[in-house]
Amino acid sequence: MNDNLNSLLGFIENEIVKKKLLQSEDRIKRSFDELFMGYNLKADEILNDVVHVDNYSGIVAMKNIQFYSMCEHHFAPFFGSIDIYYQPNEIITGLGKLVRLAKDVHARRLQIQELMTRDICQDIMRILKPKGCFVRSTAKHLCICSRGPKDDITETVCTYCEGSLENFIWNK
Repeated sequence: MNDNLNSLLGFIENEIVKKKLLQSEDRIKRSFDELFMGYNLKADEILNDVVHVDNYSGIVAMKNIQFYSMCEHHFAPFFGSIDIYYQPNEIITGLGKLVRLAKDVHARRLQIQELMTRDICQDIMRILKPKGCFVRSTAKHLCICSRGPKDDITETVCTYCEGSLENFIWNK
């Protein structure tokens, strides 16, 4: 990892600072293991605890699932919340499983918010086979807050839906 860390820190010209950071190699590795643990998780293994129901006609909503992720475009953090709405067909899953799908499987990877939102929805559709699913993510991107436009108020909202919730109307 030391060569990799040297390469990553190549932009720092101050040798004293660079030496201190190299001493933090183990801490940085542990941090990256946690930040990117989603690569070691599979949606099928998370959404594996299901209950069979008789044609459930309502909508299950999980709102304000807090997440932290890293933008694969700028390698900068973005964070916010995810709302998941799904209309079960014959099976439902534990509510905590939906939280883990969003927070651990998908957000804990290098991500693009639009694709993360889509992938959460598609995993739910593929594994739980509901009548429909709608996912909304709202996030602040540090690449927008700390560089470029330097705007720390703007939030990005992405939605993705399939099936019976394809025309789902959502409020702010």
